[in-house]
Amino acid sequence: MKSFFENDAVELTPDGKELIILDQTLLPNQEKYIHITTAEQLFYAITLLKVRGSHAIGISAALGLAMCMNRFETNDLRVLEKEFLRVKKYLAISRPSAVDLFTDLNRMESCFYEQMSAAEESGEAIDRIKDRLTAEARNIKLEKIKTCLAIAEYGFGLMKPGACIMTYCNAGHLAVSRYGTALGPIFLAQENGYMPKVFVCETRPLLQGARLTAYELGKAGVDATLICDNMASIVMSRKKVDMIFVGADTVAANGDVVNKVGTSGLAILAQHYGVPFYVLCPSQTIDSNRPTGFDVKIEERPGYEVTEMYFEKPSAPIGTKVYNPAFDVTPASMITGIITENGISK
Repeated sequence: MKSFFENDAVELTPDGKELIILDQTLLPNQEKYIHITTAEQLFYAITLLKVRGSHAIGISAALGLAMCMNRFETNDLRVLEKEFLRVKKYLAISRPSAVDLFTDLNRMESCFYEQMSAAEESGEAIDRIKDRLTAEARNIKLEKIKTCLAIAEYGFGLMKPGACIMTYCNAGHLAVSRYGTALGPIFLAQENGYMPKVFVCETRPLLQGARLTAYELGKAGVDATLICDNMASIVMSRKKVDMIFVGADTVAANGDVVNKVGTSGLAILAQHYGVPFYVLCPSQTIDSNRPTGFDVKIEERPGYEVTEMYFEKPSAPIGTKVYNPAFDVTPASMITGIITENGISK
């Protein structure tokens, strides 16, 4: 499977001292890569959605943590350890719902202590620890790319030529760094001449569907139609949709899915109209420590995203109260199947 994009959405420079991220807040009008050299810059890139998607956030955090260590000058292992833990803890609070963030940061911590122990026993230099951290972060990214390819193949197996898919938010190249999860099977179908059709929900209030998914599908030559979120019902009612593919930030132990707010409403409609509803994500997104989706902390974002972002003047009276959760919970009972790199399960 080829990539339709010239560059990954998240990359580490060859010297390991700079993180390069495609600024998703400027799409689709401008493709601009930002250069990150500090933990603070990465923290705000995540919180301001310059990089987003659980997979991409995890990759960014791992690469960013390695980058910060590469830039940190010390000859004292204990000082390096203190800085490593400070940066890890700081990055961990940038997106509480993204399970990949914690999993990948914890993996980096395990690598750090393995290398630190070896260095103490053999007298190896700090540079060796930094090199291993950089290699581990790069491996995390490569493994995620392979995982996405496997997910794409399982999802592709559900599709027939000319299949029509509805999708929500963005779970493609931008949300992972290459290929994607929910969009992966669609890209694979396009490559194999299946000529899929896609209904893209705009995904309010930040319009990731309109700005990002439509952008990605367009670059890949996929026949995509953008709809407002409240049009999903009429599209499904007219038998235009064969199945729905969405991604996930977290899958709880009981199969509940935490994803971009609005996903649960789409699942309710799909159940009513008899449209299969699939969640595509790596097995790493399944968090056995969260018994249900309601045990996941839901981020609430500022009200101006609803009232002011896309208009020259406020779209609501000044002072209007706004409730702006970033995610919601889709109960396991509404999900046809969860597709991971290991196959399709309920």
